[in-house]
Amino acid sequence: MSNLKIYMIGILILANISLSFGVVYLEHLTRNKYRELQSLSNEKYNLNIEWKKASLEKGKHDSLSEIEKIAQSHLKMIAPKKREFININE
Repeated sequence: MSNLKIYMIGILILANISLSFGVVYLEHLTRNKYRELQSLSNEKYNLNIEWKKASLEKGKHDSLSEIEKIAQSHLKMIAPKKREFININE
C-alpha cells in the first residue's frame, strides 16, 4: 500500500472516532435538555394547580356577603344605618 492510502485510512479512522464522540456528546446534551423539559413541565403543572386553587379562593372572597361576614367577625365593623350615610359627591 502506498503512503497516501495509509494516511487516508488513518484520517478516516480519526474522523470516525471524533464523530462517534460527537454523537455521544449530542446524545448527552439531548438527555439533559429532556430532563430540564420534564422538570419545567412538572413545574408548569404545579403552578397551574396553584393558580386554580388561588382562583377558587379569590372567588370565595369576591362575594360581597363573605367580605361583610369577615368585616363583622374579625374587624367588629357594622353596616351603617341609612341616615348615617354622607354624600361626598357635591
